[in-house]
Amino acid sequence: MSRLGIVVAALSIFAAAGEASAQCVKEGDELCQSGQSYRCEKTGSELTPIFQNLPCAASIPAPTLTGTWVGSGHQSPAGDAGADWSIAMTIGDGSGSIDYPSLGCGGSLSQTSRDDSSAEFHESITYGQDKCIDGGDITVRFFKAKLSWTWVGHADGRPYNAVAVLTRQ
Repeated sequence: MSRLGIVVAALSIFAAAGEASAQCVKEGDELCQSGQSYRCEKTGSELTPIFQNLPCAASIPAPTLTGTWVGSGHQSPAGDAGADWSIAMTIGDGSGSIDYPSLGCGGSLSQTSRDDSSAEFHESITYGQDKCIDGGDITVRFFKAKLSWTWVGHADGRPYNAVAVLTRQ
């Protein structure tokens, strides 16, 4: 290959690297852009992402519980309104809210524990108290982009539980 061909090839690599929107912070960093890997190297006085001709997978952001989740719950034993009803749960930082639209009740959630993929809440029904059991405990676990939802509580000395799979709204 002629000297001109080498220069053109080198410029092509630098041009491809220049098209990468990821920026080099320090020499030796590995970048993933559009499924291709780049390595940050000194070129003169600048750091430049150099195309490595190796596929890579862009990092997937960690799942977050924060947001609004909806679905249908199933209660055992069935209550006066039946065994199945709708749920809309909003999870924030340290607290949340719960609505059971088809039952006409809902309230606030106090977070009792949390990690990256699960949380526990104590429920306080603030409207429709005559339609829902107050004081239940809810556990949610993030699994395959959905929330596994469980509720346990007591009414008239009798235990109740409910389960659901919620999807992000």
